[in-house]
This record gives sequence, structure tokens and C-alpha cells, in this order.
Amino acid sequence: MDRVNAVATVVVAALLAIVAIAVMGQVTVRFILTAFGINISAPWTEEIARYTLIWMVFLGAAIGVRHARMIALEFGVRKLPKGVGVPLRYAVMIMSMAFFGLLFWVGMDFLELGRSERSPVLGITRDYVYWAMPVGMVLMILNSLALIAETILEGRDIRFASDFAPED
Repeated sequence: MDRVNAVATVVVAALLAIVAIAVMGQVTVRFILTAFGINISAPWTEEIARYTLIWMVFLGAAIGVRHARMIALEFGVRKLPKGVGVPLRYAVMIMSMAFFGLLFWVGMDFLELGRSERSPVLGITRDYVYWAMPVGMVLMILNSLALIAETILEGRDIRFASDFAPED
């Protein structure tokens, strides 16, 4: 799973670069060139930025799950006694995986819509964009399972999972 996350990290970095370039291009065209009397349009930059940002968020969230860095009430769980905090943390992770599973199915339903919709400027079917949700949810579930397995097999305290998460 760590190899998959390493690839996802590279993809997220590339997507961030694409978003930055697209937004800088839009700013250049809309404000800088217009100030010099050059009126051209680049609507594709907005669509590219939006679609790559969607993929970046879902892949980045999956990486965050593996590193145990998702939003949580970690402070409270860390302060609880081990006999209460550990089962609570596992229960929260199991509920999170159930939620990720639900969002996976919702994402699959969106794919049906996306096959018939085209983006207004780029003209691509939106299912390419909508795939981000099911892919991200599968990675989140797999990363949650990997984190649970790691804590059990290595005998680590799940309450402190973010302290021993794999580093890039």
C-alpha cells in the first residue's frame, strides 16, 4: 500500500503544479494582458484547475488517512485511558470505513451521470472527473485497513497513530 501511496503523492504533486499553472495562466490572461489592451479568453484554465483540484483532494485525503492525519478529536482520545481510547479509535476507524464505502457507491452513481455530461469548454465527459470519488474512497478504505493492521501487528497504540505514520 505504501507504494501506491508513493505514486499517489507524486500524482498529487503533479496535479498541484497543473492547478498552479492553470490559475497563473488565467490571472495572466484576465488581468495582466487585459491591462495592456490584449483581450483574449482562456476559459479552459478554469476547468482544468477545477477538475485537477477535485482529483487532488480525493487522492490527498487518501494519503492523509494512511498517515492518520485526518480531522479527528485526537487530543481527547489521547487523554483517555488505553482501555477506552483504543477501542474508541478502532470504532471510529470502522465507522469511517463504512462512510467511505457509502461515498464509494454514491460516486459510482455519479459516474452514470458523468457519462452523459460533457464539460462546457474542454468537451470531455465528466466521468473522468467523477472517477476521483470512487478511487479516493477505495484508497481511503485500503489505507484505513493498512493502518489498523499495522497497529495490531506491530503492537502500537492506535491513539498515537499519527506519531508513527509512514513518512514520505
